Parts: sequence; C-alpha cells; structure tokens
Amino acid sequence: MPRGDGMGPPSDGGRGGGRMRGPLAAGPGGNCMCPNCGHKVPHVAGQPCNQRSCPKCGTAMVRE
Repeated sequence: MPRGDGMGPPSDGGRGGGRMRGPLAAGPGGNCMCPNCGHKVPHVAGQPCNQRSCPKCGTAMVRE
C-alpha cells in the first residue's frame, strides 16, 4: 500500500504502464485478415489492420 512518500508499490501492480496493455495489446507480429474473403497479409508495426484494404476484394482488414 502506498505510504505517501513515493516508496509504495507501483500503482499498476508492477505490470508496466503505457498504452494498450491487456488483452487488446496484440503486439507487432501476427497477421491482418479480411473478414470477407479470408485473405491474410503480415501485420505492419505502426499500421492498424483496419486502415488497410484487402488486396483481393478491397474490404477493410481486421487483426487476426
């Protein structure tokens, strides 16, 4: 429990801070998949899958 002098445990339980921690933090690897035709392409770090269009049918892709 924090003691008020800054010497207590981290407020996040020691899991590290930052954005997108938890089950939705997919990380840099993996694939983007088309929900329409099932085509898969490698995920590009820093580029969300939903901002990519399927090269086969043009549908917005989702993270696999």
